Amino acid sequence: MSIAREMKKLVEEYDQNKLHIGVVASHSALDVLWGVKRLGFRTLAIAERRRLEPYRRLVGKVIDELIVVDRYADMLDESIQERLRSLNTIIVPNRSFAVYLGYDNIEKKLRVPIFGNRFLLRWEERKGEKNYYKLLDDAGVRRPKVYNSVEEVDRPVLVKLPEAARRVERAFFVARDREDLERKLQELMEKGIIDDKSLEEMVIEEFVDGAHFNVNFFYSVVRGELELYSIDRRLQTNIDDINRWPAWVQERLEGVIIERMIEVGHIPVTIRESMLAKVFPLAERVVEAARKLEPPGIIGPFTLQLIVTPNLDVVVYDVALRVGGGTNSVMAWGGQYIHLWHGKPLTLGERIALEIREAIRDGRLPDIVT
Repeated sequence: MSIAREMKKLVEEYDQNKLHIGVVASHSALDVLWGVKRLGFRTLAIAERRRLEPYRRLVGKVIDELIVVDRYADMLDESIQERLRSLNTIIVPNRSFAVYLGYDNIEKKLRVPIFGNRFLLRWEERKGEKNYYKLLDDAGVRRPKVYNSVEEVDRPVLVKLPEAARRVERAFFVARDREDLERKLQELMEKGIIDDKSLEEMVIEEFVDGAHFNVNFFYSVVRGELELYSIDRRLQTNIDDINRWPAWVQERLEGVIIERMIEVGHIPVTIRESMLAKVFPLAERVVEAARKLEPPGIIGPFTLQLIVTPNLDVVVYDVALRVGGGTNSVMAWGGQYIHLWHGKPLTLGERIALEIREAIRDGRLPDIVT
């Protein structure tokens, strides 16, 4: 029996009146915990011993069960998996869950039901047989051109590669041409920020200028409907601070400080309503392509990270096929757009909980887990 079938059968055997909604205590966990708790579900967080803040302070508030592990991968231990199953746990995946457990382990070894499609998480990568470039291409969605080598670079590019010390962090930077790219790679190597393994995993994309947005959607399997939840933008160190400096300061510090694009926060924003007419069809095509490439496709939240160019064209440069990192920027009051579908504000955790509640009501809980 496939693991997806096994998990669908397992949730049918769960006591659905005593479900726990679980998260890895990182990334967007607080948003999910707060929302599902408000809708009456019991909550569970898995936290690393070295990263207990602020979660230990929230036990009895938004966390009902706190499981402490030495490292997140310990979730794969059979004793912990059995405890999760005994608590009727459904896990809501986030980026930390995917990175620290690993795709192979999630797809083959984690025998706890996951809200959403566990097999889509791998499609967020840029390399390998399954990657978001293929997803966007199959969806007919415009994306940046990718260069196969440094030698091919003939224009400004955005470079994406993991850091040496922290593989989960991506050392994004912009280079104006091949010479500038080679110089910056050498500087990053000399400073120990990247290494040879980083270069092996490097992706070079054409630089697309414009305004960037993280557009957070929710595809409801129960309702068969695509909803716009919220829109946000990233706060990145140190590029956001550099951009605030006057030009004469930036010029004097060129070559002294290397610009970095490490995500450290988000802020909520809106987009021109006329742009929604362009964005919605892209999201619909991504939903349809995902359904064909990795059945059953998208279940619940996903994010299109996109650029709106000066010509008002839309270019999607990244995809998150689970809870996005920016929805917690509106977790106190809910997404800017979701109330248009539901007649009231909802946090993303509440929207997930509502989907689970309606699936239980309709006898369709197996349809929203894998």
